[in-house]
Amino acid sequence: MDKTPICFDLPNAYTLEKYGSDTISIKTIGYKRSMFTVILGCMANGSKLPSVIIFKLKNKPQEDFPNNVYIRTNAKGWVNEEEMIWWINNIWPKRSLNQLLNSRSFLILDSFHDHLVNSVKQKLDEIHTNIAVIPDKLIYRLQLLDVAVNKSFKSNVNISY
Repeated sequence: MDKTPICFDLPNAYTLEKYGSDTISIKTIGYKRSMFTVILGCMANGSKLPSVIIFKLKNKPQEDFPNNVYIRTNAKGWVNEEEMIWWINNIWPKRSLNQLLNSRSFLILDSFHDHLVNSVKQKLDEIHTNIAVIPDKLIYRLQLLDVAVNKSFKSNVNISY
């Protein structure tokens, strides 16, 4: 399980302009600092957990989202202790039946503070889930979602405006 920020304003990586032009205009929507968070999760067998999008809003957007995407909102649009507890209660139980039948599960997390607060660790222990924490200096090598998924996920995100 990992979270990744996504910017609302994703200008194209390529532009077309006449050779020798002094300026090149890039079409944006003007929200380069407005972001939302996507929580992705996958299992060791390659199956994916439902995605969660956290918006920096007070109320849930009324737009239609795919059935396997859950929408959350909070003041910062980021994963916090409350969002972690919600994820543990609502997304982590959606792994396959074979994985649920095992007496213990194993969840790999990075060392982000709100992954490691006592209430989160206690909740995971209650549902028989062991955690492995990847140290900060090794995340870029060991966090599967950072190493193999997040970059390609971000490059394939299309936000229509």
